[in-house]
Amino acid sequence: MTVGLAPTTTYGQTGARTAPTESASVKKALLYSILLPGLGHKYVEGGRWTRWAVAYTAADVGLWLSLFGGEWQRNHLENSYTTLASRSSGAQLDGKDRTFYLNLASFESSNQYLETMLRNRAWDLIDYVSEPAFHWEWESQRDFERFRDLRDDAESLRRRRSILIASLVANRLISAAIAARKATRTRRLSVSAALAPPIEDWPVIALRVGF
Repeated sequence: MTVGLAPTTTYGQTGARTAPTESASVKKALLYSILLPGLGHKYVEGGRWTRWAVAYTAADVGLWLSLFGGEWQRNHLENSYTTLASRSSGAQLDGKDRTFYLNLASFESSNQYLETMLRNRAWDLIDYVSEPAFHWEWESQRDFERFRDLRDDAESLRRRRSILIASLVANRLISAAIAARKATRTRRLSVSAALAPPIEDWPVIALRVGF
């Protein structure tokens, strides 16, 4: 996951920025917001939980609950489909990576995999099933389809985990930027965030904050 933060500076007509107030520290506002979004708002408002402070904190709590709940469900699905594969495919699962599980979900047997690679002239992939440890054959179409469905659901939750983590980071950065603005009492602030093309399986957030 990559987060881009590009701060810019906006000046008034006189070319001078408003000086920070003595009662609020920008560094503390930033630190509190990173620890818990909304806490920086509470700090700059003299310990008062404002509507926005509650909103940022509630969003953070909701994201964490979704993350932990999704991880619990994903682990349950992974245990289910690995148990099914061990029982019904004849595959040796010890030490196998995600590629092996993807092949289990894509081909009913290692022979079918080999025939497909030969037909497609994917010569570099033929040796993948050359060893007995990489052989499999599903006992029934029903078990094969059930495994595929369980794995697809687990992979969807894994992708959602990346998005939730990125959202947790973005929530902290945006909350910190706005809390810092309140601490400095500047009058101008622009915040924009967008999802950029992902790097491998990790989402990329492009965040731009202008004071």
